[in-house]
Amino acid sequence: MAKQNPEEFSFSIDNCLGFIANRLVKAFLKVLDCKLEEFNLTGAQFCVLTKLFEEEGLTQTQLAQRLYIESPTLVRTLDRLEEAGLIERRRVPSDRRAFHIFLTEKGHELQDILHEKGREVHEIAVKDLAENEIDTLKELLFKLWQNLEQGAQEARTCKK
Repeated sequence: MAKQNPEEFSFSIDNCLGFIANRLVKAFLKVLDCKLEEFNLTGAQFCVLTKLFEEEGLTQTQLAQRLYIESPTLVRTLDRLEEAGLIERRRVPSDRRAFHIFLTEKGHELQDILHEKGREVHEIAVKDLAENEIDTLKELLFKLWQNLEQGAQEARTCKK
């Protein structure tokens, strides 16, 4: 695949990959929120619960890192999940300020339902795409992410 010549690229917000990706995430969450409405859950809560299905017992800090979100955002989501009886926080014995996050029985009961809702949204998103196109898209998006992470690291280095 040939690299695009920077001089040939005319920037506009509508063809900016970051803006397109942002719209994609918003559209994904809109459909997911609709699918989760009957369960009184949001897309953000879905992400936390599905990560806990994979790795239960993470600390709040570890969970925020795994989900690539800020801790204050996560705390609000955890508060709502705890109020709904889906998770519980347990103090880390060696650090009174830290908590491990565990699913309750009620939280565990949602695993199959949430995985199914996730699959439904995925199927909507990839409709009319061939399997190899989906694989290529994932590879390309991952590469963009790696490039931007590297760019952010280099930018932080330059500031020092």
